[in-house]
Amino acid sequence: MDQTRFTPDLELDGLSPEEAFAVLGNEIRLDIIRVLWRAGAAYEYDDGSDTVETLSYSELQTEIEVDDNGKFNYHLSKLSPHFVRRTDDGYRLSSAGKRIARTVIAVSGAGTLEFSQELDERCPLCGAAVAVTYEDQWLRVRCTECYGLFGDHAPTGTLFLTSYPAGGLTTRDSEQALAAGLYRCALDITYLMYGICRECAGRISSSVTVCDAHDSEGQPCDTCGTPFPVWADMKCENCRFAKRLPVEMFTTGLVLATELTGDPELDIDSPTVNGAIQLLQNNVETDVSTKPIRVSVSLEVETTAFTLTLDDEMNIVEFDREPRTDTVVS
Repeated sequence: MDQTRFTPDLELDGLSPEEAFAVLGNEIRLDIIRVLWRAGAAYEYDDGSDTVETLSYSELQTEIEVDDNGKFNYHLSKLSPHFVRRTDDGYRLSSAGKRIARTVIAVSGAGTLEFSQELDERCPLCGAAVAVTYEDQWLRVRCTECYGLFGDHAPTGTLFLTSYPAGGLTTRDSEQALAAGLYRCALDITYLMYGICRECAGRISSSVTVCDAHDSEGQPCDTCGTPFPVWADMKCENCRFAKRLPVEMFTTGLVLATELTGDPELDIDSPTVNGAIQLLQNNVETDVSTKPIRVSVSLEVETTAFTLTLDDEMNIVEFDREPRTDTVVS
C-alpha cells in the first residue's frame, strides 16, 4: 500500500542557509528586524493574533532613518516573507525573524562578561580548588590541579562545560548560573536522546565508540585518553548542533531532566555540578556487551533506580524506572 504524505500538495518555498546568511548580512535589514522586535514580539504565537503590534511602511522607514524609498523598499523586500510579514495593518516579524532577534539578545554583552573566579566548592575528584570561567559564550568549571573528567577531549581540568548565552548571566550569580547551565545541558541531552535537535528540531544521527583496551585506574586511559570507556557522538543532520560525551553523562543528563521536570515544586537553582559529578561517580554502573553492541547503564537517585540499555546508535532499547527499596523515608 502506498503511504500517504501528510501534506501531499505542499511545495515549500525554502531558504537555503547560504541565502539566509546573505539576506541577513546587511546592517539595514538587521536594523529592520531590531525595530520590528521592539515594536511588539511578545508571544511566540502572535503570528496568528489580531492584536500583534505592527508598523506601517512610513513608520518603519522613519525608524530606520533611510530616506531613499527605493533603497529601503529593496532591503525590506529581501526580508519578506521569511523574516518579515506584511499584513493589512503594516509589517511585523515572522517567527523566524523573532528567533533571529532573540539570538542577538542572547549573545549581547559577550565581550564584557568574560571572567574567572574560584568557587567555595572543592573538586569532587581530588579535593583541590575549583574555578569557574566564562569565555566565548562557554561556562566552564575546572579543577585547578587534577586532569578533570574528560581527559584529552576537553581542556585539562574540565569538570563541566556548557554553552551559555551571555544574556543569561546578567541576573544570576555564579552558583545560579551553574545550576541553570546544568539544567539546560540536561534538557539538551534529553532532546538528543530522543532523536530531536533542540536548536532546530532536526533529526539526530548517533554513534558509539568503545575502548576495547580501556585501563584508567582513576586516570585517563593510555589508549583512549579519557577515564570513560564508552563515548557517544550525537549530531543534528540539519544545523550540526552536536555533543560528544561519555554514555554515562548522556544517561545521567536524561535522568536529571526526568527527575527535575517531574517535580511539581521545581527549584531551578537546586542542581549542582558537584552533586551531578558525585552522582556519576557513586551511583552509576555501566555494562558493555558486543555483537551487537549494547550499553546498559544503571543509575540510582534519591528514591528511584533507573536502568537504560542503548544500542550502537544510542537508541533507547530499554528504559526501566523503579522505586528504590533500600531508601529510608524519615
